Parts: sequence; structure tokens; C-alpha cells
Amino acid sequence: MWNISRNVQRLIFCCCFLTLSCQASVGQGLLWRVHLPKHPANFLFGTIHVDDKRVKKLNDQVIRRFNESKTLCLEILPDREMQVGIGLAMLLPEKQSLDAILGNRLFSRLSLSLNKLGMDPLQATRLKPWAAMVVLSRPQTRGGYALDEQLYHWGVYQYKQLCALETLQEQLSVFDKLSLKDQVALLEDSLRHQGMLHDMNEALIQAYLSGNLDEIYRRSLEVATGNNNLSQRLRDALIDQRNLHMLNRMIPQLKKGRSFIAVGALHLPGKNGLLNLLRQNGFVVTPPSVSVNPWY
Repeated sequence: MWNISRNVQRLIFCCCFLTLSCQASVGQGLLWRVHLPKHPANFLFGTIHVDDKRVKKLNDQVIRRFNESKTLCLEILPDREMQVGIGLAMLLPEKQSLDAILGNRLFSRLSLSLNKLGMDPLQATRLKPWAAMVVLSRPQTRGGYALDEQLYHWGVYQYKQLCALETLQEQLSVFDKLSLKDQVALLEDSLRHQGMLHDMNEALIQAYLSGNLDEIYRRSLEVATGNNNLSQRLRDALIDQRNLHMLNRMIPQLKKGRSFIAVGALHLPGKNGLLNLLRQNGFVVTPPSVSVNPWY
């Protein structure tokens, strides 16, 4: 089947469209030291789920802290099992078809757009509505790895212990729990903004490169679905609820120390963000530039 397995992770970050200018190499404001008093340090790094050489050009501080770590934790591990699992999870049950769900007019419009991306109409009929949105909204790939996948392969090469903060089923349930009505609404919105997607994705990357978490968080509230209720529910499921799940799974690793934890940057800021949640749970959270000797 047409290769769509990398796009779910990207969508989880790309649901929010941001506008900022590029200011620095990747690392500023995205890397945080996390530790308990008198315990070895860990580092929490905000990523973006795209294949772009600009975001994969990490600064020396990030690379140093990654290399020093013994354990690498990601949202999910992008191994072969995950790739296959995503591909299967994006398909409708055998007796359902996307054209029947959308109707002829909307499906014809979608099919034309997907065909330009290399997917024929027969393949398109097998997609769930949210999966069609993933394919339609994906940033342009250059045939390489997304940043998270790059970190994963570095970790494998360095024989680090690997851990996942979520299961694939937990990630995908965010979309599967949406009603068909909501999925179709999101798909229609993607079609409506298709001509703007390139600029939106570029603005997203520029926002990430700026490394300004406060601004990223502020801009992330501007979710372009045209439905405030759906936007709020989607944000709660994509960001806030997942933050709580990931927090509970990263705490045991953080107590051990010397872990490098990489999650989407939108999970870090805000009242319900991981930085604040970690502080509420007794962890010291500081930029690497702040000295906390002798426990660094």
C-alpha cells in the first residue's frame, strides 16, 4: 500500500498552525534539565515530527546531552512494528468505504487531491476519514527521517536503553475516538485550507526553529478548524491528556537519572505542559545554562 506510516506523528504536532520568524539553530528554549534534588540529571527536549534538515541540525548542547545519556525515551519507538501498525490502523473495516461515508461529491474532491500525492481512488476508499486528513496534511518529505526517527536511530547506534512513553494504540485512539462527523469535519477543513498547507507547514517549522516556547504555546491556541468546541476537544486529547499519560511513564526513568526524553515541543509549555507538571511533582526543571552544581 502507498507509504503513509510516518504521517500520524507529524499530524499530532501539525494540528496547530503557527506563524513566527526563524531566529536560531535548534536548541534554544527546547532543552531542559530535569532532576530530583541531589540526583543525576536528565534532559527533556522538544521535537517536531518532520523531515527537514533545518530542524535536524541540532546545536552542540543538545548533541552533548544526548550522547551523555544512558536512556532514550520517545513518545513511541519508530521501529518496524510501529510502521506496520500505523498503516493497518489507518484502514477502515472491510465492509466500510470512505466514498460511502463522504458521499460522491466530497470523495471526488478528496480523491483528486490524493491522486496528486500518488494515491489512487481505490486506495483512498480504504482510509478512515482522519487517515485521509493525515495524508492530505502531511509536510513534504525528503525521503529521510523525521527528527524523532533520527534520534531513535542514534540511540540504537549508541546502544542506549530505549523506552516509549505511549503505545501506538494510545496515540491513534485520539483520532479513532472522534465521531465520524468530527473526522469528516476535520477532513473538510484540510481540503478547504489545502492551498495554504505549504505556507502553514513552513510557518510551523519557523516557529520551532525560533525555540520560543511561550510564543509557540500562544500560537498553538490558534487551531484552524472553524469549530471551537471540536478544536478544544482535539487539543485536550492531543496535548493535555497525553501529557498526563507521558508524565506518569517518564517519572520512573527520571528518578533513575541520565535519561534523554524527546517529545513534541507543544507538550512542554503551558499550565498543563510537561515542564509545569514536572515541577508540581517535585522535579527541578531548569535550562542547561543554569548551574546546579554539584549535581549538574
